[in-house]
This record gives sequence, structure tokens and C-alpha cells, in this order.
Amino acid sequence: MEGQRAPQKKESEHIAALEMEAIVLDFMDNGYYMDPHPWHREKPIAQAIGIRKFNLLDGMPLYKKVELMERVALARETLKTISEPLDPMAKRFRNFDILLACIPGADKKIYCTTIEEVSPRIADLIEIGLSEPSSNIVFIRKPSDLSKISKEKGLSEKILVTPRTPISYKDLTEIAKRNLPEAIRSIIKINEKAFVEFFNIAEPINIRLHAIELLKGVGKKNLKNLINARNTKKFESFDEIKKILKVDPVEILADKIIEEISGEPKYYLFVEPKNFNASYLNYLDIARKSLYQKSKQQ
Repeated sequence: MEGQRAPQKKESEHIAALEMEAIVLDFMDNGYYMDPHPWHREKPIAQAIGIRKFNLLDGMPLYKKVELMERVALARETLKTISEPLDPMAKRFRNFDILLACIPGADKKIYCTTIEEVSPRIADLIEIGLSEPSSNIVFIRKPSDLSKISKEKGLSEKILVTPRTPISYKDLTEIAKRNLPEAIRSIIKINEKAFVEFFNIAEPINIRLHAIELLKGVGKKNLKNLINARNTKKFESFDEIKKILKVDPVEILADKIIEEISGEPKYYLFVEPKNFNASYLNYLDIARKSLYQKSKQQ
């Protein structure tokens, strides 16, 4: 399987749409002066890693503090311009920007609330500004009600409001970097089925190198034993793979993912690289599609 070029993200793809949930790596109650998003530098801010695609991100907790290594839902940080009439006849207006936290509901509507507390008058103006006839946006006055919508979708009640763009490894605090390996191991366990399927479907990259050999500790002998075993019966758990490889698959997967997040390896198995010309094998999506096809056949 030859590596493909890393796909360019569409402008419409928000990091909260790609990930939906994340694990908190660090939380700074007074902001982070080196945050790549300047408007975050004096706000309570958390750094986190996405559960689905391992994107690094930051965001503001919605009305509740978050804890290190806690699983949180992601809301989209959305800037809206609101008009306020300055006279009784509404002939003069003042426009101002307001930051909203937005989550798509199960009914395909977008539910939004303010990130910071506002007066009842401002809340009225926001509700009027968002209530266009063709709009599918619903304004929620209580941030806690957005948590209920998140829970209805099967996500965490604690919400991190994140901007469109992710952050990079160099943007992480030292605390976040120290927590990264543990968070990645936790995410691998959450996604055990997809990673086990990787071992079931991984192919040679070229005539000399197999994709599984990119994992630390896997040599030609271990690889041969693994291929023979999966040809007899497909793997269903990490424990089965561990018996063949004699190493913990969670650990060697975590090592590879850390390398892909923090460095510039020749081949990316799981994490989409920033460099468009990098060789990206995209095995997580391939494994998930394989599992989906199997579920349809049952």
C-alpha cells in the first residue's frame, strides 16, 4: 500500500466537527500568554487532544472547570455580529461581536449559547439576531442546557469551546506534553476495535517494508507470526495481538502516534500530517470503514 498525499482540509471543516470529543492535557485558569489564538491569552484555557483523529486543540471551558485527563465534548467557537438599536425608532444601530459556543443537535439544528455571561438585554438581542426564518440556529440562554444537548448525543456533559483551527505540538505547554503519552494510550484503548482492525488489514508499503513494521519492536519474525495468525483467524482484541507480538500493542501504537504528532516521520499511519507532501496511509479511517462494512454484512 503506497502512501497517499495528506489531504488538504476543506475550509468548512471545523476541528470540533472532526473530533467531537477530546481528552484534556492541561488547564490554565488565568490563560496562556503563548496561546496561538490571541483572544485566549487572558481567558481560562485548556489544551487537549481529539479522541477520533488525535488533533491537538485548545479551547475555553463552558461554565465549568475541566480536569487533567478528563474527557470533554467539543463545541464550535463561533463569532457572531449583533446589532443593537440606539434609539426608540431603531434608526441608528451599534454592531458588536459576541463569541458563541455551538453544538449540532440530534435534530440537525445548531444550538448556541454565550461563552461568557451577558445581560438579559444582550441575550434578547442575540436571540433576535439569530432567529431568522431560514436559520436552523437555536439560542440557549443557559450554558448548562447546552450540556444536556451534548449528553443527549452520547457525549460528555463538560464542554470545551474550541476555535476552527487546531494547534501544533510546539504550542503545547510542558504539562500538556508530559500528559500526552497517557492521553494517547487512553484514546487507543477507547478505539480498540479500530486499532485491532489495523492489525487485521495492514498491508506492505512496498516490497521491503510492511506497515506494521513501522511500529517499534516489530521485526520480520514477529510480523510473519502475526500474518500467519491473522490468516487463520482475525484478531478481536489487543490481548490476542500481544500474545503473538510479545509486546503491548497499546505501547507500540502510542509510540508511533507520538512520533507522528511531534516529529516528521517518513510514513504516517494514523495522524494526518501538516505537510501536504507527506506520505499518509490513513489507517484509522480505513479500519473504521472496514468495521462498518463488516457490521453491514452481519
